[in-house]
Amino acid sequence: MELSSVTAELPRTDLELPPAGGQSLGAVAKAYLLRAREALRERHFAGASGAEIVAAYTEVIDRLIRYLFDAAVAEFESRNARPSQKLAVFAQGGYGRAELSPFSDIDLLFLYSWKVSPFVETVAEKILYSLWDTGLEVGHAVRNVPECVRLAASDFKVKTALLDARFLCGEEMLRKEFDKAIEESVLRQNAGRFFREKLAESAERHRHYGDSVYLLEPHLKEGAGGLRDLHTAFWMARVKFKVRTLREMVQKGVVPERDLATVIESRDFLWRVRNTLHFLADGHQDHLTFEYQERVAEVLGYHDADERRAVERFMRDYYLHAANVSRFAKLVIERCVERASPYRRLSQIFGRRIRPGVRIVNGEITIEDPNLLKAQPVNVVSIFLDAQRHGASLGARARQLVRDSVPLLGAERESPAVVRAFREILRGRARVCESLREMYELEVLDQLLPEFGQLRCMVIRDFYHIYTVDEHTLRAVAELESLAAGAHRRDLPLLTQVMHEVERPEIVYLSMLLHDVGKGHGHGHSDRGARLAAEAARRFAFHEDDVAEIERLVRHHLLMSHVAQHRDLDDERVVIDFAKTLGTVETLKKLTVMTFADMRAVAPNVWNNWRQHLLEELYLRTLEVFEKGDFVEEDRAARLERRKERLRQALASREAWVRDLAEEMLRTLPPSYFFSANEEGFAHHLEVVRQYREAGGGLATSVRHFPDREFSEFTVCTQDRPGLFSMIAGVLAAYRMNILAAQITTGDDGTVLDVFRVSHAEPSGRVLDDSRWETVRSTLDAVLRGEVSVESLVAETRRPSILTRKFVPRIPTSVTIDNQGSDHHSLLEVSTQDDVGVLFAITYALHRLGCTIHLARISTVLRHVYDVFYVNGSSGEKLTDPEWIARVCDGVRGALEENARQRDAANA
Repeated sequence: MELSSVTAELPRTDLELPPAGGQSLGAVAKAYLLRAREALRERHFAGASGAEIVAAYTEVIDRLIRYLFDAAVAEFESRNARPSQKLAVFAQGGYGRAELSPFSDIDLLFLYSWKVSPFVETVAEKILYSLWDTGLEVGHAVRNVPECVRLAASDFKVKTALLDARFLCGEEMLRKEFDKAIEESVLRQNAGRFFREKLAESAERHRHYGDSVYLLEPHLKEGAGGLRDLHTAFWMARVKFKVRTLREMVQKGVVPERDLATVIESRDFLWRVRNTLHFLADGHQDHLTFEYQERVAEVLGYHDADERRAVERFMRDYYLHAANVSRFAKLVIERCVERASPYRRLSQIFGRRIRPGVRIVNGEITIEDPNLLKAQPVNVVSIFLDAQRHGASLGARARQLVRDSVPLLGAERESPAVVRAFREILRGRARVCESLREMYELEVLDQLLPEFGQLRCMVIRDFYHIYTVDEHTLRAVAELESLAAGAHRRDLPLLTQVMHEVERPEIVYLSMLLHDVGKGHGHGHSDRGARLAAEAARRFAFHEDDVAEIERLVRHHLLMSHVAQHRDLDDERVVIDFAKTLGTVETLKKLTVMTFADMRAVAPNVWNNWRQHLLEELYLRTLEVFEKGDFVEEDRAARLERRKERLRQALASREAWVRDLAEEMLRTLPPSYFFSANEEGFAHHLEVVRQYREAGGGLATSVRHFPDREFSEFTVCTQDRPGLFSMIAGVLAAYRMNILAAQITTGDDGTVLDVFRVSHAEPSGRVLDDSRWETVRSTLDAVLRGEVSVESLVAETRRPSILTRKFVPRIPTSVTIDNQGSDHHSLLEVSTQDDVGVLFAITYALHRLGCTIHLARISTVLRHVYDVFYVNGSSGEKLTDPEWIARVCDGVRGALEENARQRDAANA
């Protein structure tokens, strides 16, 4: 892009290159590079700027290549006649832009005059082999000028590389010929197509590395707001405006001076972070992962008694600088792709006035009077309402006027006009999130909702989210709007209908916007956020009933997800208690769509068909409770008989053996089975029991697939024995199967009917096929016969996986027992790190402790396991004795610690 103005002077004493000829060039180059990097390391850790190290290291490589070039030419000339062939060496890519970090790859162009000769081949090979001996990653091309021009016309990667080319050494005449070709041919070829390809390339890059500046583990170079965004903008400006440096963009009126100063400061910050990563990794490392964040923060001077707060401050600064880069790049790209119109001057003069002082010109909001916002601060908000209503965007000048006028809004934010304008934006039929996001980018939202403003760039390393809190929230609002717009009417018809039935959606949008405002101050963020949300709602003149609903939605924004995933929805008391907490059907509808949006905005792939099924099931069951008109739990015995009679009626026309076996099962199976059984499932289970009996006992299994819900049901029928659940869980774990839920049923005669719901996709992404299920069945049979040890089976499975190869902060293990959530069982709740064998470790520990498992609700979000087991003691009692509770919790915790130790040993 341009050589840094920062001095690249190096200490000559230690970094002189010796006269060529005494030893191999590769050995000389390697020793020189090691000394240079060590000198730069010292300067960096002493506080050198990013630009200083980048410029200095570029100079190191420049010196080295010129030295190798001179040595290679001299060696050739000592053995051959002086060549008539000419050769020049150019730097390309990041090296051409003089933006090398300490372990960056380098890219070279060897330019010859008309054809490849022995001289060209010998000199190029000597340089390349010597550089490869140093361990550098070196890309290269050998071409003449006509080939460069021809390839640039058809291959835009070549064109892009040539735009960055910088002369290093060799024939000056070739340099002039090359520069002329770039200016007269390459820059003028296929500009429109070049822009389209660069924009498509940028979009694909963002899809791959993350489409948000606010990722918790950002990629400094390729991610949104990374250095590559700046490169893309420069390449396009190079073609459009023929600039050679960023400074020329100001001179040619492409960008304002203040924007250039801001982006140069931000680029230096990113360079400094990148240099730190390279030195810490001792290699090419551009991904700012959790593993490095604490170390980078310390090197850059972020200190705090609480190390976590230091990292959060560092990451906040990173996001602010990355956002600056992203904004600058977008501004330059907009200038490059805007179309000139022969009527542009007329349209700028006339446009379309939408209200006094405000026009739409070429699809952009323009402000005629610069004093409009200062004279009437309400316009700082209503200008976004104008853009929303007319499907327009704010022009660059309007954006700057808004930014300059933001401080005036603080004193006016509770005025009726401002309140009205903001609530109208929330009520908009479209572009609600787009408006809120732009208001946030220009810091308008910070003034209107300081509760939300304090979330700016906030990092909460809770192992669920991959975005900062503010970005997660805005994405959640976007998910709500997407649902309202009907984007999911085919795949999520029920949730789409619920969103359309929500009265006054502005309450949902505001609640979503405020749902996490309590974060950043320790535990209990939901209660704290509810209080803040109520205060904000009152400022915006919502009446007290609305305030109470907004407060309730924020306070309980995690409740529906928790109940749906971790509680027994067949327990009528669970659903009734949930309904009592919400109070009204309207609040249920709002919380349902908020829960959907909150899950979807956490990270890709967190929302899936299984979670959709659970959420919709809880919604429908709670709606049924409201429709009944009271919150009185039906008599358990009456409810049981009603369920059984429904099953009898469903099987009345079936064969005699079905009816006879059904009556037997209706007598011998426990009530818990019938509260969850449906007619189709019961009939299928009868068939499995029949197979078990016809085989003379032992084992019978079946697999039913539910593609629409993305899970399969694995049913096991066998004779009860101690530790049976852990045996099945161990076998499934050995085959890397992801268990979603398990229902354990034991009849009076000791016949076990266990049902496991297993996700269709493995962690590797492969879909489970029937042959795998047959292998699972045969392995389980061998385990039950005592021919295979399930402990050994699980131990053999503990091999390095993506979870163990990649550094992740360890999630602390928590084991607790809740005796309030069920009338008949104790709820053992386990929160821990996702590892191979976790479920087996828990269930095997419970078996050894004499506990019986009746139901398991398994949940894994990203790397965090949160499992709930409905358990009883050996005699069927709840676990109420404090010593007994402590023994169980300690036993499960110890089993998980041992599982982790065995995994680490297997991976060592």
